[in-house]
Amino acid sequence: MAAYPSFPQLVGSTEEWVDDIVLDRAVGGGVKSRSFFAAKKRRFLVSHSLNATDRGTLQTFYNTNRALAITFVWNGDGQTYTCLFEEAPKIHYESGIWADIEVRLAEQ
Repeated sequence: MAAYPSFPQLVGSTEEWVDDIVLDRAVGGGVKSRSFFAAKKRRFLVSHSLNATDRGTLQTFYNTNRALAITFVWNGDGQTYTCLFEEAPKIHYESGIWADIEVRLAEQ
């Protein structure tokens, strides 16, 4: 399993909990919940500011692993997660060789 490149994660990168809890109300007004997940999972939106060389490295990594599980170290807690890409990285070109990149990863 390939490891996600260790580019700096910018302020504004986010972690979101994904859970499938659904609440239903009975005829008498009581609340019941149901869930099919064994445990909640995480979704990450990772922001980077990369130069042309690092951007090429990320694009190659994505092209090679876009449908495969990868390991990803989240700087928020220092833990390693097994993830899949949710979509292709979004590139917002800045001045010169720099670009802001957004990567969406879903915990497996």
